Amino acid sequence: MSEQLLKEILGELKALNQHAGNIEQRVGNMEQRIGDLEQGQQQLEKELKAAIKNVDNKVDKLKLRLENEVIDKVRALFDGFALRGDQIERLQKHLDERLDSIETDTRYLVARVARLEKLAK
Repeated sequence: MSEQLLKEILGELKALNQHAGNIEQRVGNMEQRIGDLEQGQQQLEKELKAAIKNVDNKVDKLKLRLENEVIDKVRALFDGFALRGDQIERLQKHLDERLDSIETDTRYLVARVARLEKLAK
């Protein structure tokens, strides 16, 4: 082989080596970026887990409050409604009895007045 050919081959090998070095550098950069992405993904996963846990805690607190406060208040309102309904029924029964008594008294008075008017004639 000629010396010129050897120099050309050597030049090509140096260019290939430089090109391979550039590729290795790019691969290294890509590996670094992938590592950064994985780290960001892990951080995001941690934050999402913390946020979900926070939401779960708030839901549990809300559920407890609903059970302890709201349900008791609804029960109290229902009991009050039932009590008021019973009071209205008793009042209605009492008024019906009183009206019956007034009606009987009125009939008696009407009959008595009619009899007195007959006697007065």
